[in-house]
Amino acid sequence: MCARHKIDEALVTRYWGDGRKLALDALLYWSDDILTPPDTGSLRTDLQALAGAVARQVNTDTGRSLLRAMVVNDRAAFADDTRMTFWLKRFTGIRLVFDRAVERGEIRDGVDMIAAMQLVLAPINVRALYTADPIEESYCDAIADLAWHAIARH
Repeated sequence: MCARHKIDEALVTRYWGDGRKLALDALLYWSDDILTPPDTGSLRTDLQALAGAVARQVNTDTGRSLLRAMVVNDRAAFADDTRMTFWLKRFTGIRLVFDRAVERGEIRDGVDMIAAMQLVLAPINVRALYTADPIEESYCDAIADLAWHAIARH
């Protein structure tokens, strides 16, 4: 990367230390839109906004490339600890959507918050991993609606 962009490698090493910190910072910068959770005032519309933000992110060439680089296998571009740190930070930011909904009394008792987040994120990420097709807003709305029905207090 340093050679390609004519950047002094010693400067990069001095600032980030090793490639893991640089990779984590790049991933977190890439996901800033997701780490800023929507706050529309209702769980249903927050989930729609969250799903849309995830889709916008993975609908880009960079988004698809980074998502594929995060896949856990022997040839993954990022080390296990980098991936876990990234996902934990991402979940911590997104969790605010669900915490606010709990405060408003919108989520039924006993909901596993990690599972609830995965109900929204996983289908979009899997579609982005296995297809080249853009993820449409209507798909995001459908995913958000299914997640809402699964976790909302009715």
